[in-house]
Amino acid sequence: MINYEVFFVADLFNLSNETQLQELCKGNKLLIVMDKNINEIYGKQIERFFRSSDCIYKIFLVDAREENKVMRTVTEICQAAKDFQMKRNSIFIGIGGGITLDITGFAAFMFRRKTRYLRIPTTLVGLVDAGVGVKVGVNFDNAKNLIGGYYPPVATFSDQSFLKTLDVPNIRNGLYEIVKMGLIDNRELFKLVEHHHKDFLTKKFNDKTDTIIYSSAFSMMKELEPNLHEHNLKRSVDFGHTFSTFIEESSNYSINHGEAVGLDVLISSFLSLKRGILSQNEFDRVLALTRSIGFTNLYKLPSLERFHEALDAVRNHRAGNLNLVLPSKIGTCIFTNECTKEELQEAVIFLHEFILV
Repeated sequence: MINYEVFFVADLFNLSNETQLQELCKGNKLLIVMDKNINEIYGKQIERFFRSSDCIYKIFLVDAREENKVMRTVTEICQAAKDFQMKRNSIFIGIGGGITLDITGFAAFMFRRKTRYLRIPTTLVGLVDAGVGVKVGVNFDNAKNLIGGYYPPVATFSDQSFLKTLDVPNIRNGLYEIVKMGLIDNRELFKLVEHHHKDFLTKKFNDKTDTIIYSSAFSMMKELEPNLHEHNLKRSVDFGHTFSTFIEESSNYSINHGEAVGLDVLISSFLSLKRGILSQNEFDRVLALTRSIGFTNLYKLPSLERFHEALDAVRNHRAGNLNLVLPSKIGTCIFTNECTKEELQEAVIFLHEFILV
């Protein structure tokens, strides 16, 4: 049985607040793997916290970009842990977005054949996606997350207060993961995002944005819990992740993960509409929400041929099946193993026209 906890907290590193983090740190040796951007903004506050936490710690800074989400970075973390004389019962702590959490977890997974670790996500996508699952890993040969494993943290500490220093592209990055969960699992969540997504984009965080974050994370955990090791490769949470990986890779990661998911959501929803599964009214709602959230850049899409060929890589990853997730109505979904070149062409033309509007 896998057990790990997700704590929703406020102002985690405020010394006047008591959280489970202090108890986990007490008396332990900690290697804190932190995004260098987080260090610039919060570094002094975070150091004050750990200095007062009755622990021995070292901070290792990472440049958390996709091109650095590779084995070299993981081995550098492991080297730092060795030099710091980390024990089998020491703790790695990842503080940052999804990239930082993934490489920290992978380093902990490999060091001394599994060492404990904690996740402290500081981005919206980290709070609702990367921080609540058990997958760890790195990119390899321009293939996203090709090498990795399943290794849960001891705990995740989700603190919305970090979001106030995020830029709008990183807010969008997380919003599209939330839209994904609402569209395939949680109709009420989708409605909340329709009404309150601009609170995220303008960084007017409030009780409603708290509820959206919690509901999205809970929906993700509910979907993951019976299938954490992916023995069943028909996963509704793969919605938005059939075409998005190829879109990211083909852009050399100039498109962030969440916005690639947003483009995938549009393709998959369009396919569902054209098959007569998703109603025109509900498709229009998806379209309106996506248009309102927006995209950071006008992306040049790959050719139809490359889109269609990329489905072979998806089938390889899913043991020979496409397992394409299509929304059937807002809050539910179906799976299909078919995606013809003709219908994909129509979807790509639609997407091209959409992102040029």
